[in-house]
Amino acid sequence: MVWIVIVLVSALAIGPILWLLPSKRDKLVSRFRAVARRRGLVVELVSVPKLDAAAVEHVSAGGKARDVTIQCAALRLPLPSATAEAPCWRLLKSAGESRHLEGWAVLDAVRTPPIEDEYWQRVAAIVDALPGGCVGVEATQRSVSWLGREHFDGEAVETVVAQIAAGLEAIAKLHEELAASGG
Repeated sequence: MVWIVIVLVSALAIGPILWLLPSKRDKLVSRFRAVARRRGLVVELVSVPKLDAAAVEHVSAGGKARDVTIQCAALRLPLPSATAEAPCWRLLKSAGESRHLEGWAVLDAVRTPPIEDEYWQRVAAIVDALPGGCVGVEATQRSVSWLGREHFDGEAVETVVAQIAAGLEAIAKLHEELAASGG
């Protein structure tokens, strides 16, 4: 009987400690973020609108409107210098049709003069290849960002970060070319 009490007390004492230890996924995400920082990317946690949300996600059971968003990580590549000529836009994964990119909704696109279709074709080739559960890509005059859920699909964290960084650098290079050509 004494042994049963000892085992129960030990389990009650050790259980909460084991519950607080990071899971395998937590360790993987932490390593992902550390590798991204070493590559020169700024890591943030952000919310983005969920464009393909079901109707029941927009309203609670009590009839109150909900803000339907996706919590994700943002890996931002700071650009060496702000470029006034660089287009500013946000792309989010969407099943809906888009004029520029299949499978992506173009939000907040700002550019004068208008962005040419050739530009969007080059951007599409880059963003379609981005790994890691990418849900969005954002370009501003100061940075280019990958927005995603940090899914690795069995690939090494270093490989995923290298692919993301390469994609962001390709978009940054595209912006440099646009600025050099004067739009």
